[in-house]
Amino acid sequence: MGDNRTMHHGDRPCSDGDRCTNRRLEHILIFHSKDFKPQKRYCDVQQKTPGKNLYIGFHRTTAEAAVSIAHSDFAISTNNKSTMLGHGVYFARSMAETEGKANANGAYICAEIEMGKVKEVGPGPEKDSLRGTTHLWKEYDTVYYNHTKDSRDEFCVKSPDQILKWIITVNQEEDEKVRNYRLDTEFDDPMCGCI
Repeated sequence: MGDNRTMHHGDRPCSDGDRCTNRRLEHILIFHSKDFKPQKRYCDVQQKTPGKNLYIGFHRTTAEAAVSIAHSDFAISTNNKSTMLGHGVYFARSMAETEGKANANGAYICAEIEMGKVKEVGPGPEKDSLRGTTHLWKEYDTVYYNHTKDSRDEFCVKSPDQILKWIITVNQEEDEKVRNYRLDTEFDDPMCGCI
């Protein structure tokens, strides 16, 4: 990702830069992990076709939780202190802006999400009334918070079923297998003697 691009994926930044419209998760992680492009604000890209209201979201968690998600699915957040937009699964508009929002780190998830019917809220009493609730889920599938600083937008989806596909990236220092298999240091011959 980002600074770790290889010749296999290309050693230059995305040639389209800010104008990039490539929505493939791999492309976003490899070429745009440091910014929130090509991710426009939801109100600027929303689609009206049911079943095709797709948006990219970023989620940050521990390496252990990421492995659990890979083996099962996302879990609904129900802790009233951390559910600013109600109970659900939370995503940021950019990977960079997951910093400070998540209570954990070690892994990032880039996901394609079916937003469904979206309720947009801004700062103020309406947003504040949503903490720890589920009442909007009767009418809406997603609550999208338009932050005063647009790169810090975040959103909450009511069901893990809305998360269509995702890519998980684990920070190298958090990946225990790297240490367990002694891949964190250079070596001439593997212990198994197979090479």
